[in-house]
Amino acid sequence: MKKDKQKFQKITRTEKKEIKKESEVSFESLLKAVPFIIYTVMIPLYKYQIEYVWSKIAWGYISMALFGIIITYIYLKNKKIFFNVPRTLPLVFIFLAYGTLSVTWAINPYKVQNLAVMIAPGILSYLASQTLSLKEIKIIAIPIAITSSIVSGYGILQLIGFYPMPQDQYGSPNPITTFGLSNFAVEYLLLAFSLVIGFSLAEKGILKYLFIISSVLNFIYIFGAKNRAGWVGLTFIIIGFTLIYIIQKIRYGAEVKRVLRYSAISVASVLMIFIIFLNFTQYGREIKNRIKSFVQVGPGSSVTTRLMAWDASYEMIKDNPLFGVGAGNYEILSWKYAPRLLDEATMFTNTRVDKAHNEYVQIMADLGIIGFTIFLAIILVILSTYIDIFREGRKRENENTFFIATGIVIGIFATLAGASFNFSLQWPGSVTHFWMFVGFLEVIWSEVKNKDKIEFSPKSKITYLVPGLFFILASIGAPCKDGIPTCQSGPCIWRKICRASPGFFAARNLALAEVYYRYGQFYKRMRNFPISERFYLASLKYENPAERTYYDMAYLYLASNGGIIDQRVLNLLEETLKLVPYFGKGTRELGKMYIQIGQVDKGIEYTLRSTDSNPANIPEAYATVANAYIMKSDYDKAIEYAQRALYELEISPSKKKYGLKQIPDIIFNENEIKFLSYFVLGTAYTAKKDYQKSEENLKLALSIKPDNPRVIINLATSYINQGKFQEAEDILNSFEPKDDNEKVAKLFNLASLYAARGEKTKAIEFLNAASSANPEIINKALQDRYLKKLMIGE
Repeated sequence: MKKDKQKFQKITRTEKKEIKKESEVSFESLLKAVPFIIYTVMIPLYKYQIEYVWSKIAWGYISMALFGIIITYIYLKNKKIFFNVPRTLPLVFIFLAYGTLSVTWAINPYKVQNLAVMIAPGILSYLASQTLSLKEIKIIAIPIAITSSIVSGYGILQLIGFYPMPQDQYGSPNPITTFGLSNFAVEYLLLAFSLVIGFSLAEKGILKYLFIISSVLNFIYIFGAKNRAGWVGLTFIIIGFTLIYIIQKIRYGAEVKRVLRYSAISVASVLMIFIIFLNFTQYGREIKNRIKSFVQVGPGSSVTTRLMAWDASYEMIKDNPLFGVGAGNYEILSWKYAPRLLDEATMFTNTRVDKAHNEYVQIMADLGIIGFTIFLAIILVILSTYIDIFREGRKRENENTFFIATGIVIGIFATLAGASFNFSLQWPGSVTHFWMFVGFLEVIWSEVKNKDKIEFSPKSKITYLVPGLFFILASIGAPCKDGIPTCQSGPCIWRKICRASPGFFAARNLALAEVYYRYGQFYKRMRNFPISERFYLASLKYENPAERTYYDMAYLYLASNGGIIDQRVLNLLEETLKLVPYFGKGTRELGKMYIQIGQVDKGIEYTLRSTDSNPANIPEAYATVANAYIMKSDYDKAIEYAQRALYELEISPSKKKYGLKQIPDIIFNENEIKFLSYFVLGTAYTAKKDYQKSEENLKLALSIKPDNPRVIINLATSYINQGKFQEAEDILNSFEPKDDNEKVAKLFNLASLYAARGEKTKAIEFLNAASSANPEIINKALQDRYLKKLMIGE
């Protein structure tokens, strides 16, 4: 008995030693985890001044460059490094290579580069994670739990009013904008939340409580933020964990009926609390209304906007089925394919659908069936990888590892679920962690399956320092520290390298460009044009070319010139349209400028071209073209387009679909278009001597702008030619001229009126008064049928 007791004690000590050994963390392990800790802390929390996208991505690159330095140090210290070859690697490589190749057929290749800069840190973390062990992943999970708690905790304090909430794009308080993550904090938290749940099930002791607290904070934030993509992901996480936990308990011998009974009671209790909260609290009712918005339609409804965007995306895919339009170029083509109702609905909310708000639709639009198939294959391999881990989870020794893997994979698929309603894979917080999590899952699969790894050791002849150098160089990119070179002549190879290379300098350049651009916008609004110009030019130094900066600089110069159009303004708008050829608003505005400076034919061409890519503004474009044809004295065309403008107002999809009586001014000013169309019709019919129709249309124009002198003068002309002399005299005397041109026009029409009535003395008196102010008016008098008779008679 004593012998057995000693034996038992000996086994216990051995187990304790093994447990202690397993819990020990080597210096090399801590070193390898440091870059990931920086990565998982700085990307969610950091922002540079007023910029919160590219500055985060820059930290992703810094972290991975540091990783390259660390593994080089470990290598030089004669330590081995093992690299797991992930199952998804071939497909990920093909997907990235194909996306890069799409630059050759993309309309705007710079959008391909911008997207590459966004995604690359995540891919580097995916590769770097293959040198980790499960122990090192556990180290990294701790700062993820803390960071996500900070993000969600701060958001909760905003919700309860402790901190003021920032505004969304509509000017309303928005709890989903925190730490510079804009309204995509939730998408980052879906990944973090799922991971910390997995670790809360796997860990023991104080770490378990850390992960539980983090899980609770994340849940409250995601639920309370009223983000629909977040709710989709949250639902997936809850259902996924519930089902897998039940299955795992049953696999370990728990009685099925008992598990199901307790599960049913738990679910029913949660549902009851949830129903009470939704119906008997103010915030709950707000959430309920938000949930209802999933099926609400109408102007400003984001669900309706998404449905129309997906319909437009289908048309884009149909025209570019195999290869797509090029990575990141959905934004460029979205103007072309937007149906008129979508265009009106998005302008109604002062937004634009520059992304499909569904990653699967967008990938197919950007990269065609080929790219979408490759991406789908990656997802299937990820699922297959987890299924293998799930099978191994039957073994008790794999239980903790199984729950960690479950947390990772549910986070991945929760993000993919939310991606059906948003663009999670194109935003820093979520895309960087998504690919890192895929890497973590691959590492766990390798350990569970006891797969061999590639050994990088000082004795290896083929590797040497390549791994470290790869991460350092790939993370830094082309060192364009002074921005993008602006080349006046020559091939400018360095500029092409700067624009094509992802890496820290590319992200840093885009961050600085964004900061300078926003300052330029601010000072332009303050009408400090010289300072604004300096910031715009600084922005172009770091992102050249950039269509938005060209466009805003054009209007900066226009404003600083006092509204006078010069060649700089026209050139900048032309450059804008080279990069975004389907930018309808810019095309129409350029057309109006050309009309204004007398290049009428070119103006008509641009204005009509704008209707293909900005259908909401068809009425305004047609009215503008009608007025241009008046300038060309082509009265038949003027009448045609003025009538078409009025017709397009009446068939507005917003009026028909949503029953709006008046189109909101944010889309276009309906009264302005009606006024211009009626005025053009009145003027054209006057020129064609159809004075009755002229009178009808000019009266309609006058009903909109009763004091408009041009309408009054033209209507007086119509009255005179119909013999309605008293009406003509009354309307001419009803207004006081504000400048010499109006004065001359009034005097001339009074002269014509009195000549028509046979009052020669008065006619001559007013004609002399008009000609003394403008001698050239005599030439016009010779074309007036009444004054001509008077002058010939003299």
